[in-house]
Amino acid sequence: MWPQWLTDALNGKVSLARAFWVYGLGVSVAYSLLAGFIDIENRPALIAYLLVGLVVGILQTVILWRCALNSPSKFLGRLVRTAVIVGLIIIVPLTLYLLFTDPGSLLPPNNRWRGP
Repeated sequence: MWPQWLTDALNGKVSLARAFWVYGLGVSVAYSLLAGFIDIENRPALIAYLLVGLVVGILQTVILWRCALNSPSKFLGRLVRTAVIVGLIIIVPLTLYLLFTDPGSLLPPNNRWRGP
């Protein structure tokens, strides 16, 4: 059903180096380059791009967490898992706070509602 390269990564069967460089940095660079082709004035395209980014970020977090212990260095494995935890502790409450207090701050500057 799913490609083997993705299921192996999601099951933690790849090395931490590969998880970081290919599934982390490589996918992030490719996703960022895709942004150059997105028309930010087209709201449905922008929302689709952001939702894909959310899914990519969640998958990257899961892959890094599960592959962290595949490192020859126990220190690096613990460092990656600590970074994942700290990142989630910071980003989840911050996003929820912004969503409930000022939802417009999560939009690009030219799409913000300026008021009457």
